[in-house]
Amino acid sequence: MDKIERVVAALTGKTPDMVPYIYNTVMRSVQEQIVGRAITDPTVDGMNITGWLGPPGEKAEIIPSLSAIPDVALRLGMDAIEIQVLPPIFCDYSIQGSDKFVTSGLIDSEGAYLKACSSMPDPDDEKLLRTIEGMISMYKGDLAMGARVRLGASPCILSMGLENLAVLYAEEDETLQNTIEMYTDWSRRMNKNLSELDFDFFWCFDDIAFSSSMLISPAMFRELFKTPMKKAADAIRQPLIFHSDGNYQQVLDDIIEIGADGIHPIEISSMDSRWLKENYGHMLCLVGNIDIDFTLSSGTPEQVDAEVLERIGLFGPGGRYIISDSNSIPGFCKAENVIAMAQAVEKYRRIY
Repeated sequence: MDKIERVVAALTGKTPDMVPYIYNTVMRSVQEQIVGRAITDPTVDGMNITGWLGPPGEKAEIIPSLSAIPDVALRLGMDAIEIQVLPPIFCDYSIQGSDKFVTSGLIDSEGAYLKACSSMPDPDDEKLLRTIEGMISMYKGDLAMGARVRLGASPCILSMGLENLAVLYAEEDETLQNTIEMYTDWSRRMNKNLSELDFDFFWCFDDIAFSSSMLISPAMFRELFKTPMKKAADAIRQPLIFHSDGNYQQVLDDIIEIGADGIHPIEISSMDSRWLKENYGHMLCLVGNIDIDFTLSSGTPEQVDAEVLERIGLFGPGGRYIISDSNSIPGFCKAENVIAMAQAVEKYRRIY
């Protein structure tokens, strides 16, 4: 199998020739340590990984970025990279060092919602789509190419903030439903356009959970988000990985009904790995589970090797596993441990 066939096989319930190996994102600083040079290609860093941030009424923009440059992927033996195409988030934010963080959502009324609508980029922008098409042509090579996108839940929650969302819900204010529709419809249109390009899979990033529970109740998720997110997912023709941090086990059946072929990142402290494999391993491709909070950031190369072996042994049987990070590869991960992971994957991935 080639790299594309390997990734697609794991996502669609077939048995690949070996366990596929991909990352959500690798922060630019870690990539530069891996290749030993400065990177000038458009790639993710702490300032752009969440997409455009700013207040409603300002002109928002979409700047496509690579999850990792091909040189990094090839040096590590990865099977895929992605191009990030995220909608804007209307929020206050802070900058800490080289990282940008959302601090509070700003859509709290009909007026703010209308300003946000006027700021949304055109998902049918031919210039943007041709730029993305050119990036695929330039960077794909023999790698599988993913689209790093959203279905709409996460930007809505971040742009409103949980407090505003709760107040608008309690007051039955149409601003809440209108904001959900704004984001999910934008995602539907963008995903439809991207699915017509040479992408092999989609990776949809919509955080709906904390480490121990969901950001909103499962009932509220089903009432407000499930149907419009499904419409955004239905526009995608390629296999789809759903990403959310935290513990969203209560809505896994809903995530499948929305259209997910796989889930990521299976955070070590949040999701029961063995329970997932036993109960959902035949329905979903499980993606991730190599711990960034200790193993890749503070562990030894020997501990990295042991964890890769253990995860492949747990998740690999049956074929529906893609080894990856337990969130992303942020700047606090050691480049030498990422390299150790790549070496361990190459050592242990041939199990079929």
